[in-house]
Amino acid sequence: MNISLIMLNSQQDKYKESEKNLHKWNNEVDVIVLGSGFAGLAAAISAREVGASVMVLEKQNHCGGNSLFSDGVLAIVNPNFQGENGLVDSPDLLMRDMLKAGRGYCDEKLVNILANQANEVFQWLVEDIGCCFQDRVDKFGGHSMPRSYTPCDDSGKGIIKPMLAKFKSLDGKIKPNTSFREFLTNEKNEITGVVIQSVQQKSTLSLEYIKVRKGVVLATGGFSGDISFRIKYDRRLNAEVDHTNIPNTTAQGMLQAVALDAQTVNLNYIQLAPWTSPDEKSYGTAPIFASYAVFQYGFMVDVATGKRFVNELADRKTCTDAMFELSQPSVGIADSQGVELAGKSIKSALRRGVVKKFETLETLAEAYNIPVKTLCETLLEYNTYVETQCDVALGKPILEGSKPLKPPFYGVRLYPKVHHTMGGLKINADAQVLNSKEKPIKGLYAAGEVTGGVHGACRLSTLAITDCLVFGRIAGRNVAKE
Repeated sequence: MNISLIMLNSQQDKYKESEKNLHKWNNEVDVIVLGSGFAGLAAAISAREVGASVMVLEKQNHCGGNSLFSDGVLAIVNPNFQGENGLVDSPDLLMRDMLKAGRGYCDEKLVNILANQANEVFQWLVEDIGCCFQDRVDKFGGHSMPRSYTPCDDSGKGIIKPMLAKFKSLDGKIKPNTSFREFLTNEKNEITGVVIQSVQQKSTLSLEYIKVRKGVVLATGGFSGDISFRIKYDRRLNAEVDHTNIPNTTAQGMLQAVALDAQTVNLNYIQLAPWTSPDEKSYGTAPIFASYAVFQYGFMVDVATGKRFVNELADRKTCTDAMFELSQPSVGIADSQGVELAGKSIKSALRRGVVKKFETLETLAEAYNIPVKTLCETLLEYNTYVETQCDVALGKPILEGSKPLKPPFYGVRLYPKVHHTMGGLKINADAQVLNSKEKPIKGLYAAGEVTGGVHGACRLSTLAITDCLVFGRIAGRNVAKE
């Protein structure tokens, strides 16, 4: 769905007129970064490190956005750690995995950059930023190789907090409780500034005009929480379908760029999470149990039949499309061995009743109204696949250390929630936003989920953070050169 040229021209006229009438700038800075998540902070640090003055604007009262509440896991090709664990990986293999999941809709140049710069970004996090990662490497859906690394505190905070500390140590400026209203441009449609509005103690302040000498990096995230916008591109995603993001994840920042003739790509590709539960709001506690225990060492069944219906380690689009075809939420099952192998605490999910423990498979079947006989047959069949290391039915990779499931069992109801938007602004290899004529809009850069093209039709698990950091750094370095 395209926004009409009439609307775009009207918006552009408004921005240009607002600059003509502008008598005084409230502030002036080399670079403004909109958003303080992984992409925004990577851009801010990188621009500051090469000498540009930087101001980060954040509409919430704290920094980090969705990044702060993520699990912080990122996929990279790390020859040293993977090699020590007998794993032979390469950027080319990561590229192939991404292109396969993207179903022909990826920008191969951007995929190449991500795959080849991911390990450099990881080393930057550890050596320059001071992040700590666990001594483990995990394999998630759609990846042909274990290549995902988890922060020591199992949270995005383990990356965001050190990045904030680094930016502040460089005398970077952060302005929280500040909403971005619009871009200001000159007669050539080049970025000259932004209009912002701050909130202090529940009072909305007057508009402020900030002049930028070099440019703006848009890192405002996706639009998972923007129901009226997302439903235009996927009619299934009405208000009854929850999302995993913070409430104000909207398309507003992206649309302000579109008003300057910025081009968008892949807006109809909206990713849902297969490991979320309808028994809790937003992201919740189910994902840790489902993604680490159920999908890796257990299985998922259709409640109506008691049978498996999808390869649990397939990419997210494959899983969620299959889940949507069912008449009701599915049930994920793992045992104590799987929970132990996962190495993650599920106490919170058990305490909230989202994950339940059962001494027998029969009691689990009764609790979720699953046909007992069929479920028992499914368990026996799956255990055979584990023993033979070959899932002949659905092709799920049987991970090293997997064991046949036995009592006690754990169950969780699962249903997709909107998680990530693959579509967004079109950028080039320098992270410049492109207009409808494929030309860069001077002074406008973007990185992270607000952009499109990197992941195509389906983002592989744990590559969102990698994407944000790789292109955030590229955007920051390049805008500072303007």
